[in-house]
Amino acid sequence: MVDLDLLDERHVSIVQEAIAEDRIGFIVQSIHAIDDPAQVLYGECLPHLTDQDGIEHADAVFVPALEALGEAPVLDRHMLKLVLDALESNSLSVLGYSLSGDNISDPGSWAHIRDQIAARSELASRLVLKFTGIQPFADAALAINSLSEARDLGCRIAIDDHLSWTGIICALARKHWHSTTLCENSCIIM
Repeated sequence: MVDLDLLDERHVSIVQEAIAEDRIGFIVQSIHAIDDPAQVLYGECLPHLTDQDGIEHADAVFVPALEALGEAPVLDRHMLKLVLDALESNSLSVLGYSLSGDNISDPGSWAHIRDQIAARSELASRLVLKFTGIQPFADAALAINSLSEARDLGCRIAIDDHLSWTGIICALARKHWHSTTLCENSCIIM
């Protein structure tokens, strides 16, 4: 897996096989408030893949390829299921996952995410969906609508690299102004 070119389509089949064989999991990294480093806001779930030889690979090995190929939603749907399962099994946890921007740029991809959350809406208040400003949005209104739907379901939204998301943040803040927090790495949680 490490020897593959970033744009090698085999990344997709490797991840799909790992999902089918239950070899995708996650580790949890604590995200702290910037004004109170002792305060843990949530646990960010970072995917890892165990290959067929039992070797574990961090997200940095396979997620960039999925994103470059436009296939990150395949992993995101599976990871969201795992995160929701973890929330269901521990009623005290608050967990988050960094979704690819492809999920809010494509109505079909977003529908899969939204439907998973809606099916277990009782967990939404403890779910943080994190997005980074890696790519520009062709349709900012679609992105705003998708994120607003997630907030309406009860999820919290974390936006990293918020300077590239200024318009989206302003639009969301108008509707959800009451719940904005700054956390480490200049991430905004709404």
